[in-house]
Amino acid sequence: MRKLIYQLAKSICLALETPKPKVKPLKVSSLKILSEIQSMKLKMMYPALLDHYQDYYYLESSQWAEVFNYIYFVFDMPPYLTARFDCEDWAILLKGLVSSFFGLNAFGVVLGKTPGGYHAFNMFRTEDDWLLFEPQTGDIFPIGDKGYIPEYILL
Repeated sequence: MRKLIYQLAKSICLALETPKPKVKPLKVSSLKILSEIQSMKLKMMYPALLDHYQDYYYLESSQWAEVFNYIYFVFDMPPYLTARFDCEDWAILLKGLVSSFFGLNAFGVVLGKTPGGYHAFNMFRTEDDWLLFEPQTGDIFPIGDKGYIPEYILL
């Protein structure tokens, strides 16, 4: 019954064209991004992909929550499928949606250690720090919490 109510509410909102949240991107230079990544001792998956001498765009913490709420409400996220749509697929999908719908590029795909083994998740910049995002659950938490230790990043 709960799923039926959710689907009905979602259909109504989509029919009314759910408005995308109005966010106010903040910008930071690629040199600052590179410095922050190096200070966290992260390795760039493809260093050549860092947009040197270009600006990176990010949000205040509260606005990131609006972005994630919108994405998870508007898009039917596919179910987890071992080896076919698993952790790195979730992280890549979220990176693409955040970049394409909101123009935010200080949001990366991260590979690292977790209590469950090696894993892919996301990391994003806020006005104060970088935070981790678990795309399969929607959880947001500081680096190092929940045993998540990022090692590689793709921005």
